[in-house]
Amino acid sequence: MMLLIQQLINVVELGSIYAMIAVGLALTYGVLRILHVAQAGIYAGGGYAGLFLYETTGSFALALIGSVIICGMCGMLIERFIYRPMLPRPRIVALIASIGLLICFSDLFRIIGGPNQLSFDIKSLNGSYEIGKLLISKTDAAILAGTVVIFAALWFVLQKTKLGFAVRAAAQDLETTQLMGIDVSRSVSWMFFISSAVAAFGGVMVGVLYNAIYPDMGDAIAYKGLALIVIGGFGSLTGTVIASFLLAAAEVFMTTYTSVPLSREAIAMLFLVLLILVRPQGLLGKA
Repeated sequence: MMLLIQQLINVVELGSIYAMIAVGLALTYGVLRILHVAQAGIYAGGGYAGLFLYETTGSFALALIGSVIICGMCGMLIERFIYRPMLPRPRIVALIASIGLLICFSDLFRIIGGPNQLSFDIKSLNGSYEIGKLLISKTDAAILAGTVVIFAALWFVLQKTKLGFAVRAAAQDLETTQLMGIDVSRSVSWMFFISSAVAAFGGVMVGVLYNAIYPDMGDAIAYKGLALIVIGGFGSLTGTVIASFLLAAAEVFMTTYTSVPLSREAIAMLFLVLLILVRPQGLLGKA
């Protein structure tokens, strides 16, 4: 029984990490119809920025906040100078540019930080909390608490603010929203800031969780993120979050309770293929 509870905690933790990346992809696709693969590069950049800031300041809180702000601004620059000029062109052009940007990020991190893994050990997050016979590491608790705060704030922004209204309107009909006088460019720019900041948080916390930062740490998360927005239904935030936790459950339970000789990456792709066969429009997508 304790093993099952521990695995459920692992599912929530892993699903939270996937959701941080996939929600940004879903937001971008929902508004601009662009597959923002470079989001995974920003996720890795968050890990590097957090590590370098921690080594400089000695404060994990400052490192986390600084990483989130830096990566959020990086996301705004990508939208302004790379994606925005490409909007009149076929969507495949932006996708190719995004893939190229992800590769550039990996090479840049390799030049700056070296080709080897860098240790990201936070002393204050070492150890565990004991709840009865259950042990929850401080890093796991920080990830879970951060996820709750982030998604509560994201829900508030999207549902209760003018920015959220503009983003939701643009997702329904971009051209009509512009004709009604809403500053879509500004809203999209801030949307990229938010999604990039969330990805940076995920990159920092995963780096601390596994005590490792490396140049291509975003590669696996890139195609898992694409799989998740397809599984959830293109542009559906709720569907993407549900898909993130379903994929995490499939990975954890299949690797723990079965002898299937598949890696977690292979399980993700198998999960995607099976769902496409059963429900091509995704969990909450429209037929």
